[in-house]
Amino acid sequence: MKHFFRAFSGRFKVPALYLSLLWWLLPCYMQAQQEGTAVYTNTIFGAPEVTVARNGSVWTITGKKQIVRFNEKDFLIHIKAGPEQWQLFPSQPGDLVIEKDQKEVKLRLSDATVKHTEYFNTGYSVGIKLTAGGWKGSGLKLFFTMALEGPSEELVFTTAAEEKGEGVQRIDWPAALEASAVDYTLLSNIRGVLLPRNWPKAYHPIRTSEKDGTITSTDRSEVESNVIESWSMSWWGFQKGAAAMMVIVETPDDAAYQFHHPAGGPTVIGPRWQESLGKLRYPRTARFCFFDKGNYVSMAKRYRQYAIESGLFVPLKNKVAIQPEVGALIGTPIVRSGILTNYNPEGARWNRDPDSRHSVVSFDEKAREFRRWKDAGLKKLMVVLTGWPKLGYDRQHPDVLPPAPEAGGWQGMRRLSDTLRSLGYLLGLHDQYRDYYTDAPSFDTQFAIHEASADRPPSVFPGTRFGDSKQGVIPYMDYWDGGKMSYLNGRLMLGHMKKNYQWLFDHQIQPQASYLDVFGYVPPDEDFNPQNRLTRTGALNERKKLYLWAKAHLGIVGTETACDWTVPYVDFSSPLRARNGITVPLWDLVYHDALLTTYNPDDLYGLLNAGLPQFGRNTKVDAASLALIERMSRLNKRLAFTEMTNHEFLNTDFTRERTTFEDGTTVTIDWNKKSVIINPEIK
Repeated sequence: MKHFFRAFSGRFKVPALYLSLLWWLLPCYMQAQQEGTAVYTNTIFGAPEVTVARNGSVWTITGKKQIVRFNEKDFLIHIKAGPEQWQLFPSQPGDLVIEKDQKEVKLRLSDATVKHTEYFNTGYSVGIKLTAGGWKGSGLKLFFTMALEGPSEELVFTTAAEEKGEGVQRIDWPAALEASAVDYTLLSNIRGVLLPRNWPKAYHPIRTSEKDGTITSTDRSEVESNVIESWSMSWWGFQKGAAAMMVIVETPDDAAYQFHHPAGGPTVIGPRWQESLGKLRYPRTARFCFFDKGNYVSMAKRYRQYAIESGLFVPLKNKVAIQPEVGALIGTPIVRSGILTNYNPEGARWNRDPDSRHSVVSFDEKAREFRRWKDAGLKKLMVVLTGWPKLGYDRQHPDVLPPAPEAGGWQGMRRLSDTLRSLGYLLGLHDQYRDYYTDAPSFDTQFAIHEASADRPPSVFPGTRFGDSKQGVIPYMDYWDGGKMSYLNGRLMLGHMKKNYQWLFDHQIQPQASYLDVFGYVPPDEDFNPQNRLTRTGALNERKKLYLWAKAHLGIVGTETACDWTVPYVDFSSPLRARNGITVPLWDLVYHDALLTTYNPDDLYGLLNAGLPQFGRNTKVDAASLALIERMSRLNKRLAFTEMTNHEFLNTDFTRERTTFEDGTTVTIDWNKKSVIINPEIK
């Protein structure tokens, strides 16, 4: 045939280029004539052995393990993974939200008037690509791919956009799983929740505030990435019979998820992509992983593999090798100990909590207390000192120095620091660089977070929960001890941290640790201020700088209830437990040997997860409390560097459970008896 085209070209003077194009287009034309059917077989060496077929509006991706069907008309996706079937909802009204002429417009993905689906082959993944556009009044063009990848044939979805004039505010793609036959949904919010399909209470990851499932009506907080209540890790999963499926969000910085669980279920959850400074901006990726036989442990271990490969997982042993001071924290109990509480008389808390407006313990009194603890037999301790700033806890951040004058000022804080060092105790400072108080000497609205529009309600967490206000484009909250505050742009945080610690160093106060409040709990803040424009990714990167600076100049770094983006930079974290659903240690199945989590010494979860004991200032240090502290400390010292390999419930009502660690240690808890068995027992 090629020789015929060459001869035809020479005889009739038709340019060879045109005939070459005809040669390549002819098979496509012939396929198009076969009543809308086509078959594509991958021939690239090393790529999955996958065949893609089209029959009218339905495309089928067939691998050795998975079969995926996509209907171009309604975007319905059906997956046969090994022995099990999984189906996603079709496109729904509002699954695409754009901003046009400064107004949000809700659209439906499947209402695109222009749709073009084609064979898609990267050389390592094989599937289809859909280009969609033509929504009424919009020049937006969206690009969706779904492809099987690797020997396990994981199904990878990508989403990208060409934004002209309007910006994508939200896309729900792929759709949520139709879960009427799912037995359990696994959520990584808090530290891990198992939610039965027919769980009798209403459940919302971030807005369920009561144990009975009651949703606080005034709480406008929404699910978004890197809020510990939304997720501590960027994955969720499902168990159906012996089979399981999980979703890993590989681009988590501007992600969220669709969620609904009414009383009695079922649970509806699926990926959601949020804007970045008003546009989609970059491709988003979600990975579906399938297990013929598996459960939440299988899912957690798959995510651990992802965390290792992506750099999220940094073992504690590596942190100790880089910064030996971290080794002193292993098995060392922690106490949060306060100096000054001093509510701002102009703040809402002054009237809300009048009995606790002011209290002070001097630095010298604290030093004497810690000497008594040492004499009582508390051999090791890290003190996380709170309320040490000039006006006390949560006052005038980020301008916190000099140390509280009414507690002894510079000299008193230095004597306390020297005392702790002489006792062999560690000193860490509770510190804060996000909350930006309006009475701070350096407060200036040009450095506060600016939202996109003055016309919309404020949306910064946790003001959406505790009550907020807005002046122009700047959101405010008045809830904590310090009164009215906004939120500091991330680019300015490190400068304030350097300023404060240099002042401490100049006065011969050298803490060994910094506990950076809220960073691991709350989401990163976008800033639309043209002077300090910052994406969520940029905000996370700015927070990382503070962790790294503290690591370099102090040694040990702590954070509040860590999300997994903090793991490479942080050594210890406070815990948080779900008030609804069934608690499962998903976090520890992934990160137990990467970061220390603290627990009250009498908390059986602390033993189940081999955590680090932490107690409050009102704890009486006596023989009974020392025995509890010592037991958890020794278990932590044994297992801090050891992977948690398994967790299992030992009865159907979830009242007996067991964790297993890499060295063979098991911890069995009976919640009815309030008993624990450690095997082999701690000596």
